[in-house]
Amino acid sequence: MHIALCHNALIPPAKYGGTERIIYWLARALNRLGHQTTLVAQPGSNVPGTRFIPYQEGVAWESLVPGDVDLLHLWATPNPSPRRPFVVTIEGNGQTGELFHANTLFISRKHAENHAARHFVFNGLDPEDYTCAVDRENYVVFLAKASWKVKNLAGAIAVARGAGLRLEVLGSRDWPLGLQRLVPAIRGVHYRGMVGDAEKREVLSRARALLFPVRWHEPFGIAITEALASGCAVLGTPYGSLPEIITPDVGVLSANGRDLVDALKDPGRFSPERCRQRIYEGFSDRQMAQAYLGYYESVLRTGRIGDNSVDNPHTLDRGAGLSARSLLPWTSP
Repeated sequence: MHIALCHNALIPPAKYGGTERIIYWLARALNRLGHQTTLVAQPGSNVPGTRFIPYQEGVAWESLVPGDVDLLHLWATPNPSPRRPFVVTIEGNGQTGELFHANTLFISRKHAENHAARHFVFNGLDPEDYTCAVDRENYVVFLAKASWKVKNLAGAIAVARGAGLRLEVLGSRDWPLGLQRLVPAIRGVHYRGMVGDAEKREVLSRARALLFPVRWHEPFGIAITEALASGCAVLGTPYGSLPEIITPDVGVLSANGRDLVDALKDPGRFSPERCRQRIYEGFSDRQMAQAYLGYYESVLRTGRIGDNSVDNPHTLDRGAGLSARSLLPWTSP
């Protein structure tokens, strides 16, 4: 099969960019499974073994890809819809009243349910891109867009301080002149700013745990699987995708910060090897590619990914207002 992966961004990203990393891993996995891929993305993008075509503003996706492409995979709802077979993956929480094509896939079961749908594919990563140290150090990590209140950096700080552990914050804004790299931890919190893959993976490889106390319905949370691949337990809240990913042997989910503090005070509670093994139970790049191939084949055979169980077979109209980022309950320790 020949699949065109289409997204208006740089792939892979230099620093921040969860969707872009997923597309990179998906292209590599499809290639390893014997399929041909074409990437349409911003100039400078590159996936080894994948043909690259630069994105052109105002030009339809299907006009950019060669004629031998069997199917287009998009990461935003197209308007108008391509005449060729296609699927769409939505990675974020949609806007109130937003319309989604019937061939839309979401990235967790809860994410799909929140958008009046039922078809999803878990995001997958390549575990070989991450290292896992057996001996962990006495610090924890916050890895998210720190400026979003729904990511709850304040809650993560409170948990880390309650457990007496240093918190490494990855994803905060860079300070002028990069001063965040020179300033030591402030009351136990070290702000690293926006970091690249090498630094992020090195920090995760030795951390005791990832703190992920989000206060919204997280669509997936690539940081969670990056942490697990690195041998980190995940301590977070029971919202969105987290109960689908985090089992009791690799983490704790609670909206009460005291429960997360108590878990951190037992350093031998979670095995780094078991945390990493969790990735192979549905969250690897190969498993993601195989799941998408099933949907690709359905679209090529029938024109649709399947029955989305909605009244209108062409669009999904959800008005739950998830994008408003209303804060879900959280109790500080």
